[in-house]
Amino acid sequence: LPISAPAVEEVAVQTSGPGTYEVTYADGSVGTMVSSEDGTFTFTLGDETGTGTVTETDGKVCFDPDAEDQESNCWTAGEVGEDGSWPSTSDTGEVVTVRRVEAAGAE
Repeated sequence: LPISAPAVEEVAVQTSGPGTYEVTYADGSVGTMVSSEDGTFTFTLGDETGTGTVTETDGKVCFDPDAEDQESNCWTAGEVGEDGSWPSTSDTGEVVTVRRVEAAGAE
C-alpha cells in the first residue's frame, strides 16, 4: 500500500446514484435532477418537468426520458472540484456543471 497519498475524507462526493443534483447549463440556467433508488429520475428546469429512467453503462450515466420526442443521452463525469461540483459531458458534446445537493435517504 502506498503511504504517500493523503487520505481524502472530506471529498467523498458521489457523482452518480440516487440523490438530488443541481445542474447548471452553459447559458446559466439551473435545473434540478432527482434520481431514485428504483432507477427513475425527475428533472425540473424552469416550468418544465421530465421523467424517465437512469442507468450506468461503461462509466457513463445514461438518461432515457419517458417523453417520446426526447432522445436518451449519456453523460461522462469529470473531476470533482474543491467546491464539490464537477463537469459532465454528454455524448453530443454538451457540458454542464453538476453538484450533488443531497444523497437519497441521508439523515
